[in-house]
Amino acid sequence: MPPVAESRRDRLQKQAVDVAVRYRANGFAASEDAAFFLLLDLMTFFDLFHSKKIDEALDIISKIKIIPLAQNEIDSMVATFRMLSDEVRRNIPDILLATMNILFTKHKDSKASAPSRGLHQDGGRSRHQEMLRDQAKAIITFAGMIPYRMPGDTNARLVQMEVLMN
Repeated sequence: MPPVAESRRDRLQKQAVDVAVRYRANGFAASEDAAFFLLLDLMTFFDLFHSKKIDEALDIISKIKIIPLAQNEIDSMVATFRMLSDEVRRNIPDILLATMNILFTKHKDSKASAPSRGLHQDGGRSRHQEMLRDQAKAIITFAGMIPYRMPGDTNARLVQMEVLMN
């Protein structure tokens, strides 16, 4: 659900952004601050996701580098996971599901966008779909490798979306 103006969450987000601006202005760089800024980025990611701005949301998640979107990023993201604060780690299942949802939506939209004109004449559409499937596979692999007990249905939902993309 998109953010509601003047809701408690909206007021909290505005206050957190004000604090972040003051932190940056005063040059704070402690590790606790890193988690704070990461949580703000995740708040933006979820706002974009729920507002159906999936390209912008995917751009944010790729920039903050806490989940892999390529096979060669998996090991470093697993190592990064171990260093994340508990406040961030608790959100990983929702981040994985939202990101997989984005990939699934983009894949579905790509398949529906235009009829296929032949094996190599689809304007790069099949390559784009393959890239989305590879990103989904990286998320599934990462979910299985992180030392975190996810809610029971999370892995099942991730795998279900990935299977529907194939």
